[in-house]
Amino acid sequence: MMKNLIACCLVVLVACASIDAAEQPSGDTQDFYLLLSGLLNVNQDEYVFIDSSGKTAVDELKMFKALEQIYITNIEPDLNDNSFSVERLKLVMFFAFYAEQRNASAFQEYLAADLMPIYLGNKNTFVKILKELPFLTAANCARLNAYFGHEGMNEDKKPDFIKTNKALFQQTLESTQYSQCMTFF
Repeated sequence: MMKNLIACCLVVLVACASIDAAEQPSGDTQDFYLLLSGLLNVNQDEYVFIDSSGKTAVDELKMFKALEQIYITNIEPDLNDNSFSVERLKLVMFFAFYAEQRNASAFQEYLAADLMPIYLGNKNTFVKILKELPFLTAANCARLNAYFGHEGMNEDKKPDFIKTNKALFQQTLESTQYSQCMTFF
């Protein structure tokens, strides 16, 4: 798991380094840029203030609100058939990773309710993304599992979910990913 995280961070750092500092990203690129910046604690200049003692600090609330707006915008389907594009699905799944790594309880709560319906409408693509980006596995499986029992609901649906979806996970994911994911259920 740690190897995957380190490899992911290296890829992200290389990707962020290639963005021209004078040219601000826009659209989906801006969304990924802000999310990665929040994860890595870099490029947060627009969220910085000087406190009463003269120290520079990050305005966590302002940054949270920016990330929350990205989340709200991207939690809805973007394709005509009420499904998610691969790019949007990756962004939502990366939010689960962000929430886990940063211990962002608000996003963990949002995803406990929001991720399961997204998964159910995009099963094959969702699991293929997990295979493609294995560092997302633990966070997303944990958030899928959090749906069962979230706010005291859906606990009884867990056995059916496992029975119905186990084969897809087993057929698509590498054996270590499959085992890792199933430990959350």
